[in-house]
Amino acid sequence: MLWHRLVRHAPPPVVKEVPKEIRRRGELFEEAQRIAHVGYWEGDLATDRITFSDEASRIFDLAPREGTITIEEVTERLHPEDRAIWRSAIAQTLRGGPRFILNCRLVRLDGEVRFVSSQADLTRDASGRPLSLFGVVQDVTDLKQAEHLTQLVFERCPDAICIIGRDYRYRRVNPVFEHMTGKSAKDVIGMHVADVLGNTVFEQTVKPKQDRCFAGEEVRYADWFTYPDTPRYIAISHSPLYSKSDRVEAILSIFHDLTDYALASEALRSVQAKLAHANRVATMGQLTASIAHEVNQPIAAVVMNAQAALRWLDADHPNLQRVRQSLDLIADDGARAGEVVSRIRGLLKNAPPRKDSIDLNRTVLDVITLTRSEVLEHGLLLQKDLAKDLPLVEGDRIQLQQVILNLIMNAVDAMSSLANGVKELTISTSSDASDRALVSVRDTGPGVDPNIENRLFEAFYTTKPDGMGMGLVICRSIIEAHGGRLWVTANEPRGAVFQFSLPTKPDDHSKGGPRQKVAA
Repeated sequence: MLWHRLVRHAPPPVVKEVPKEIRRRGELFEEAQRIAHVGYWEGDLATDRITFSDEASRIFDLAPREGTITIEEVTERLHPEDRAIWRSAIAQTLRGGPRFILNCRLVRLDGEVRFVSSQADLTRDASGRPLSLFGVVQDVTDLKQAEHLTQLVFERCPDAICIIGRDYRYRRVNPVFEHMTGKSAKDVIGMHVADVLGNTVFEQTVKPKQDRCFAGEEVRYADWFTYPDTPRYIAISHSPLYSKSDRVEAILSIFHDLTDYALASEALRSVQAKLAHANRVATMGQLTASIAHEVNQPIAAVVMNAQAALRWLDADHPNLQRVRQSLDLIADDGARAGEVVSRIRGLLKNAPPRKDSIDLNRTVLDVITLTRSEVLEHGLLLQKDLAKDLPLVEGDRIQLQQVILNLIMNAVDAMSSLANGVKELTISTSSDASDRALVSVRDTGPGVDPNIENRLFEAFYTTKPDGMGMGLVICRSIIEAHGGRLWVTANEPRGAVFQFSLPTKPDDHSKGGPRQKVAA
């Protein structure tokens, strides 16, 4: 009776509420599992049953629940090809092997295959008998897919790829690299770069750039190489690969074969050079009368001075001083005629491009000399405004003369059709705000229709009845090949201005001495 009274009068049991902070930590722990796709599980070896956390249940496509499932049920969730791996891993751990580690595939109810990674520790009793396994499981499908895609990129990339260690030996290569070098991956992995490229190429060309990459720099360059006996033009990029520290452990090198492009570019340059030469010849043909006048002037002066010298010699008292003066004039006029002929020959000659230091003012004056008679014949007023101490530019003198010649002749053609008004041609040189050399050819012709302004530099587009539409195209290609720009703007109040700018030669010392740079 006492037991019953005690039970009857005993206060109801006190159910302690889980503290809010602990509940919150539990919720955060579950949320962290969900975000990381990591769950935990515990296997009871006495009952052969496994308990999953909510996230582990989701990974195995099970409804989150309290309770357990058997090891055999877990086995059935695995991909048939991986079930033996699962059983072997458990057996090895129970026999005292290393920590339980398993990477396998599981098959969800809808047939989707997921990749999982699991690790667990074994708990034993005091006698050493296995009691349970406690571990974590993570869905690594996204990581596996990323690795697979990376592998596909590496293997199927149309460019040659390799990984080079700090010892300058190949660690990994793709099939294109094998084809390029003529060596299989089995043979090339472990080889020194010098063994593939040759010691001279390695020491002089490759190693300095790879050393920059090992120092942390992205390096890109292009050059001709021989792989294995065929010259190939290869664009190469070296990217540093870091380990967990800041040390660069290897280089990712990508080789893009541009041989076909290089050969096509070379062929194109050859065709462009021939076309430019044909354009020069055609333009010079328009200057026949002007050239004849420029040559006839010094020749006529030579004849006149020769006749004067003969008269001084035939006199009763030959005046040798006057004869000497006449002969000096003959020599000067002969040299002047020779210079004109030399300029003509230079423009007509089909020579490969050169890279010389060029005085643009001198180049402009040479072209003006050849075109002066043509300008005067059309009743044009020629003005020059050449900047003093203009920096030198680097390039091909003949090609730049051709551009200036084309622009002057276009201006002459534009103004020759005008019946009234001032016909003025102004040629100027200057430096722009970027310290680039600028050449301007300004006319007072009818100007350029804004609707066709951009088409003037299109191939075969022309506003001349007998034009081919290639002059300005060639001019622009020449200027762009020199690293410059050619464009047209309206002249005020009438006409057009064709201008081109060129980069000046580095460290140029012009007539006024080196240019001073002011720190900003």
